[in-house]
Amino acid sequence: LAQDELLSQGMTILPFKMVHYNKELKKMELFNEANKDKYESISGSRMRKMAKEGEQPPEGFMSPNGWKVLVEFYQKKAAAAATQ
Repeated sequence: LAQDELLSQGMTILPFKMVHYNKELKKMELFNEANKDKYESISGSRMRKMAKEGEQPPEGFMSPNGWKVLVEFYQKKAAAAATQ
């Protein structure tokens, strides 16, 4: 993105580190390669699919109220697309 002239004008690209879901601690945290079996990667695509289908995420993945907002948004979006 930083190399795209149109996208980079007036924007600051912020780096971030990937976090994964720690299945043992039931929370999101920085990935630790040494303990890779403890982690589950939940991509944005998978998260959107789960929300659209009303599937519950693993405990500690996201606050329940935040998840409720996502579920409502993606289910409404899917319903609107189905009626077009």
